[in-house]
Amino acid sequence: MSVYEFPALAIQDWLRVFCYDSYCADAMTSGLTNSKDTTLHWQLAVDTLYRLFASNLLHIPSLKADDFSTQKSIALDYIKSLARHDPFRSDIEETSHWYLWDISATDRCHRLIEKFGIRDLPQGELSQGFVAALHSLFAENQVAWSDQPLIVINTDQ
Repeated sequence: MSVYEFPALAIQDWLRVFCYDSYCADAMTSGLTNSKDTTLHWQLAVDTLYRLFASNLLHIPSLKADDFSTQKSIALDYIKSLARHDPFRSDIEETSHWYLWDISATDRCHRLIEKFGIRDLPQGELSQGFVAALHSLFAENQVAWSDQPLIVINTDQ
């Protein structure tokens, strides 16, 4: 697997899970790659979360703002801030940023999961239609997958 290969099955599985319950951002630091490199886990978590928020597939339910645009902007700023906080450090002040908000699937995510029958797919089976829809949503929201980081993490701590 190349460093920034699109983890389609992992994203499909995570979005299915987010449809059932809320999780903190820290949850996304596992399962996106089989690599033992925690820096890669961190980078993929930040980039993937940013793409999912930018594409209106995830949201922060307790985030209150006057309009959706403001909510989205605050959420995206939060995800950008995670690039400065290593989730694998033993410093609680550092890792606590990853637990600030509960994250849930949006209505758009629920509709996408339903449209492609993701809930009924056997574990480990990938929906190519779902993957194509994700790529389309990412491109439409100017966060297309690439072999370069979307938001470079700060490892100089």
